[in-house]
Amino acid sequence: MIELKTRAEQFLKSIQAEGERQCAAIRRKTDTEVTQSLAAAREEEQARAARTIAFETARAKTQANRALSAARAEARAALTARRQALTDGVFADAEARLAAFTATADYAAWLQASAADLAARLGQGTVLYARPADCALLTALPAGCTLQPDDSIRLGGLRAENRAAHMAADDTLSTRLAAQRSWFLENAGLSIEL
Repeated sequence: MIELKTRAEQFLKSIQAEGERQCAAIRRKTDTEVTQSLAAAREEEQARAARTIAFETARAKTQANRALSAARAEARAALTARRQALTDGVFADAEARLAAFTATADYAAWLQASAADLAARLGQGTVLYARPADCALLTALPAGCTLQPDDSIRLGGLRAENRAAHMAADDTLSTRLAAQRSWFLENAGLSIEL
């Protein structure tokens, strides 16, 4: 009976040892799987975080570029408006000076010289157009020219046409002033560079 009891104890110990070995193997296998799963999850999360960081960085750069472009456009528009205001002011002053010039004795001499130049360019049969107020200043018309009043001439000067030669010329002060605008913008140092 003792021998049976000893054998039963040994059998029980053997079963317990085998159970503990299998439990240890299961623990090792579980620990390995948990470690591998954690490593895979960590890699996946790091990759996801890297993608998120890259996406958010690109989005922030895009937003910054949009804001910068909007600020540049706004600054360019403000500079353009300021340049236009300065140019308009300069040309308003020039127009006022031209209007004052038409009230001087020098204007009558300039008007006579303009009439002679236009008649020489357009030839016989030229019709000169002047402001009604300027018609009295043109006392000696070039040969072969006629004079007609024209209310559309605002500042002064002359327009001319020779219908037979199919030629026309505009030597009005308004046209001369308008022709200076592009030259002024190129040479006044008011360029816009952002």
